[in-house]
Amino acid sequence: MDIRLSDLQAQPFILVSPNGLVKFQSLAFNTIFFPLKSGESLEKYIHPEDRKEFQSWFRGLNSRENQSALVKNFRFVNNSGRVLSAMIRPEKIVPRKAGNTDGFIFWCWENKELKECDDYWESAMTPAMEAIFSSILDGAFLVNIEGKLILANQALCEMLGYHTLELIGLPVGKLFANEPQEIQRGTRRFGLIMKYGSVKEVSLTLKTKAGEEIEVSFNGAVIRGDGNQLVGIMGIVRDMRESKLMHKLREKSESLEKALEELKKADKVKDDFLSLVGHELRTPLSNILGYAEYLAEGNLNEKEKSEFNQVIYQEARRLARLVNEILDMSRLEAGRLVYHFVLQPLDPVLEEAVDSLRVESEQKKMRIHLKTGFGKELWFDRDRIKQVVVNLLSNAIKYSEPGKEIWIESKEVDQGALVSVKDQGMGIAPEHQEKVFEKFHRVEDMEHHSQGAGLGLPIAKRIIEEGHQGSMWLESEGLGNGSTFYFWISGAMKNGR
Repeated sequence: MDIRLSDLQAQPFILVSPNGLVKFQSLAFNTIFFPLKSGESLEKYIHPEDRKEFQSWFRGLNSRENQSALVKNFRFVNNSGRVLSAMIRPEKIVPRKAGNTDGFIFWCWENKELKECDDYWESAMTPAMEAIFSSILDGAFLVNIEGKLILANQALCEMLGYHTLELIGLPVGKLFANEPQEIQRGTRRFGLIMKYGSVKEVSLTLKTKAGEEIEVSFNGAVIRGDGNQLVGIMGIVRDMRESKLMHKLREKSESLEKALEELKKADKVKDDFLSLVGHELRTPLSNILGYAEYLAEGNLNEKEKSEFNQVIYQEARRLARLVNEILDMSRLEAGRLVYHFVLQPLDPVLEEAVDSLRVESEQKKMRIHLKTGFGKELWFDRDRIKQVVVNLLSNAIKYSEPGKEIWIESKEVDQGALVSVKDQGMGIAPEHQEKVFEKFHRVEDMEHHSQGAGLGLPIAKRIIEEGHQGSMWLESEGLGNGSTFYFWISGAMKNGR
């Protein structure tokens, strides 16, 4: 039996072997009654007039399962002739392995003490106290020093499936699950209450009238009467099934609320996107149609025709770029963006990207400085990496004033290629530096410089991080200090893996 006897010293009991020998006695027993000598027969301490009845009663203990029904009154007598009347409630000690019993615990109360406790509860059970007890939402009960229930509220009755009258007088041990470890655990909990005065939030398994086992959280405290006399224990049990269910419902509710917020956010993003894309599509289309009408009228000289054709070409490129970005983002979202990985040098791709933007940079009198320092071959998709570099360079040109300079550099870092694009543009405030990689996000301070749907950087980041298992980030000391965008792709990746 895995009960520590030290936890039960505050309760009056005797540990008796199967053949009736005293094995142990608690301090409380010694105080209320008198010390017994270990190894001697308990029968020796029973009053001579009660011994025959005691012998018959003790023999019957091994043949019954419910020892609580065998509570008896006997008189103890010590060597000096002192006689004390006691009520004894036996409890069989469950062996670790199947076989004969390990003996018994005899819980002992002096009849005088029991009468005083009964008198206390008779006076304490006022209508006001019972009303307060009934209002407790968790299961609540009172146990007297005999270990019997003397009061149970409606919540406990509903939890365990009993009528109130069925619980009154029932030994509290009957509420524990049948497994020996649960009985022992419950006994220990009540022993700790007796020793320390209370226990808080301990786990117990109770058994309903129908035999169902339920996990409860148990709080208990001793109740003392006049003169600090122990008169019983009050217990509060909370059905953990309801707590777990409420926890799951709360989690589900929070999850649904979060999903609703995400849907609202997505709906707003969709509306903003449609408004933005509508504007961005309408502007180049309007320019193309307007200049085409002038050309169709035939009233322009050769210089004007050349200028108008150039505007139409630029607006058509702008329109094509926007459509391609929308298509790329839709493919990324659906996981259908196709990559074509080839083992090839990186630096020539950077040179091509710079050359493709030479006209735009010269129009703003800007210089692009290219420093190629990687010089090795990597597995990557040439068109997609060029798309990323062109986007970074295009942004550097777009958000910089005329006459500024741009630097693009490649070098080997951590067995991979690190590419940086540095500008002397307006810079990005710290609170916007992560958001620039979000779909449709455009910094308010930059909007008057901006043309596009805010998809270029999000697409570039996903091409690098999802398509090439690399990383992309930016550094900027804030507005007015320019920005540097970086991306890194691994030299260990082969054919996209």
